[in-house]
Amino acid sequence: MKRRNFMTKGAAAALGMGLTGCSAIKPKKIKLWKEIAPYTHRPGGTMPMGEIGKTGIKVTKFGFGSHIPYERGDTWSYDKVREHMIHEAYDLCIREFNIYDIEQKFQQYEPFGKQIAPFKNDVVISISFKNYDGRTPEQELERDLRLIGREYIDLARVLKPANDPLWEKLFSWKEKGYIRAVGAHIHSWQHFDMIFDKVPVDYMLFPYNFYHNKVWLESEKVDFASLPARLREKNIGVLTMKAFAGDYLVKPLIDVAISLKYEPEVNFPRAALRYVINSDVKPDTTLTGMYNLYHVYDNVEAYYHPEMSDEERTLLNDIKRVAAYSAKAWLPEHYKWLEDWAESPVEDQNLG
Repeated sequence: MKRRNFMTKGAAAALGMGLTGCSAIKPKKIKLWKEIAPYTHRPGGTMPMGEIGKTGIKVTKFGFGSHIPYERGDTWSYDKVREHMIHEAYDLCIREFNIYDIEQKFQQYEPFGKQIAPFKNDVVISISFKNYDGRTPEQELERDLRLIGREYIDLARVLKPANDPLWEKLFSWKEKGYIRAVGAHIHSWQHFDMIFDKVPVDYMLFPYNFYHNKVWLESEKVDFASLPARLREKNIGVLTMKAFAGDYLVKPLIDVAISLKYEPEVNFPRAALRYVINSDVKPDTTLTGMYNLYHVYDNVEAYYHPEMSDEERTLLNDIKRVAAYSAKAWLPEHYKWLEDWAESPVEDQNLG
């Protein structure tokens, strides 16, 4: 494999947007799929831009993140629905896409490569790198690039101890131009300590939302208050995930929101995203799962109009109190680590 040059015409155009923002493209006579959306309101506005740490990689503040599996084996419908969502997201100025590819579960690389073909060099692609099915890391990289249909991957992250040999391979591939930035996703303060100041990562991805917000609050057990500041002191990018409290909590929390809210226009997902947008964490970008077209529209609206209302703060505070008593029971065993990011007691922590 030879050294790659990222600065293709398309990538240069994407970087040319700078940090000022990206205005939504007018619809091009796209038929909205009413069967996958309860309504068809398509928002308009400007998407704010950011940079991953000091990498020079420009991203939209909001990223399309999803690892939803195929359902009932209907891969054709799944791919068509997802393609429509991706194209709508692109037209609405989302320029970062986080994708997964795990055999028999999340198979996104090959269809995604086809779905983004018209603008494949105008977007930032983020992956969690892991070699599956007995492949070597080199074989996995070759496979990933081939299926996605590009000569490089923008953001590749792993969760490994500092002495794991995979880090050396990733930075070697970065030097050769196959990866633009190497990062880590962390699930605990121990993960942070395992990597920070030991591996020269370009960014870290961690959970942050209105409930799992210990990164900015102080705890008697562990002080997470300095996490974003410590990352930025080292020019490490700050990326957040699980804006709605994670896959296993989002549906029950939406049900709680429906039962609690008094104003029909108060929307839980938009309120949750506005909390992240207006927080002191100020992430470079936030990756959020979107499984239906109306999710794209709802979520983009929060970034086009980021002001948070008193009614939204009240709703999130009420949901936090319910989550404090129920979230651990709703989470499966392998996801209970997420509760370590929730401050307790929440009654003393308002979102004012």
